Amino acid sequence: MADISMVTFLSAASALFLSSLIIVAIYRQKTHQVFQKHILLVAVYLLVCAIISNVVISVYVTTQGQAALQDGVILSKRVQATFDYLFGIAIGAFIFVATTASINSRRDFVQYMKSEFPNSYVFYLFLMIITIVTILFSKVTFDPSNPAQIRFEDYFLFVNGIAVATLILYAPYRFITYLRETKPGQEVRRDTYLIILGITGFALCELLFEIVLPYVGIATWRAPGFILEMALVGLIAFGVRGESFLQELIVPEAEAHLLTKPTYSLDRGVTYVVLERDAGQAFEIFKDLVTHGAQGLCITRRAPKAVMAEYGLERTPVLWLSRVAAEKNVIRPSPPENVAMAIEHFIAASERPAVLLDGFEYLVSHNDFGSVLALLHDLNESVAIHESILLVPFDPSAFNEREIALIRREVRLIGPMAEEFGQVTKISP
Repeated sequence: MADISMVTFLSAASALFLSSLIIVAIYRQKTHQVFQKHILLVAVYLLVCAIISNVVISVYVTTQGQAALQDGVILSKRVQATFDYLFGIAIGAFIFVATTASINSRRDFVQYMKSEFPNSYVFYLFLMIITIVTILFSKVTFDPSNPAQIRFEDYFLFVNGIAVATLILYAPYRFITYLRETKPGQEVRRDTYLIILGITGFALCELLFEIVLPYVGIATWRAPGFILEMALVGLIAFGVRGESFLQELIVPEAEAHLLTKPTYSLDRGVTYVVLERDAGQAFEIFKDLVTHGAQGLCITRRAPKAVMAEYGLERTPVLWLSRVAAEKNVIRPSPPENVAMAIEHFIAASERPAVLLDGFEYLVSHNDFGSVLALLHDLNESVAIHESILLVPFDPSAFNEREIALIRREVRLIGPMAEEFGQVTKISP
């Protein structure tokens, strides 16, 4: 008994040490996805509670002698399993929030649960709660003979099996579906698969170490199982480190699908430079496109909240082109490749994409005209390949004749000032 207790304590101490490292690593992550991070921290805290409670109960059992062995083991199993499924609830919430682009805060989560009820997490949560109730109130018997065995009712095994299978399948279902929608880079894909491996591996370990092995009389592997399970949680924490998985992924989505006739008629696969001083018409054209089924991306010098409020954009992603702003949807003007990567990723992942790039003059001021012109060349090719529409508001008074002539070669001119610089493309039906 003493040897087993020593193994238990050493394993628990190792698991607690790993958990402390994981908590510190998650806490120190610098990410705009604070809500996701907090949910993951709650999940790890629950595992720590499971380990500590297990150690406390083990100490109690060893000090009370053989008489308390049966009750202590059963209590330990109930407490451990309860915390494990509370972890399952928390990690399920993390999965749900991480794969729902519109949820960035607790308020967003509550609002989404109200407006999109029922949803997949509701059914997931219901099953986890049913499993916890089963754990707390089902009959469990302990046979102290050698080898010691823990007997569960058939319905207990059935419910727990369904719960574990749900946890194993829920993560791949949500994450892989999300990857197909967002089409992120290789690094994000790799980290997402690590998260899936960590979650499914943890669920399988729980089934193995907490139910299957004790049921067949093998209980000595339970304590080392703590370490393996915590290592798998560490794999999840590694996958969600701030600079990759928790980055803001741009999810293509049409603002609306109005049945009315669009105000503007633009050809796809074309870059349009809107010659004007205030970008007003460019925004009106963009709004007309995204409310008639186009999936839009707006990159602007104006604060995103102001743009969204003025033009009624709720689903369309709006990025702030800024060098100093610290908001979550910020894209830096230098180097120009930052803008290129965002736009090219978006149009490759979208159906009927339309992009508004407001801030051409700002890009030139933080780079140089040649590099921004090269950016326009590259984007023009991507737009043609993916049959997209790119709108670029452009104030001709900020550039000389040579620079305007170089731009005209690559694009079609529209807007209130276009007639001064050559043939104007007709865009009104």
